[in-house]
Parts: sequence; C-alpha cells; structure tokens
Amino acid sequence: MTETILFTKPDCQKCDYIKARLPDGLDMRVVNTSEAEGLAEAAYYELLNRNLPILVVDDEVFEGAIIILNKLKRLAEGQ
Repeated sequence: MTETILFTKPDCQKCDYIKARLPDGLDMRVVNTSEAEGLAEAAYYELLNRNLPILVVDDEVFEGAIIILNKLKRLAEGQ
C-alpha cells in the first residue's frame, strides 16, 4: 500500500490551496509541521528548511503546488 503524506503549516497559501483541492477517496495523511510531532516527522524525511507544502509518496519527495496536485490526481486515478 502506498504511503502518502502531505506536509503543511498554518497560514501557508500554497498549503491551503492544495488542501482545498485534495482528490476524493485518496488515503493520505496531512502533517502540520508547526506541531512538535509534525516537525519530528519532517526531520525524519529530511524536509526541514525546505519550502512547504511537500508531498512524500513512499519516500519520494514532491515539491511545488502544481507538481503536488498533479501527483495527487494520478494517485487518485490509480496510476
């Protein structure tokens, strides 16, 4: 099963943009990096000091709103 994690933070326009457009039926966790647990998970994936939002799919990292949305659409379609 594919593990899909979206790393976000509050007051982030790009993060809010993506969260508002998440495809239906996609099994994904949204992680808030402003909380200690979310920050620790971001550190595990070596995402600290990188611009959010960031999507991690089975340890593959995707950055940029359009790239993330396109990947999420492909995942929702089963590709």
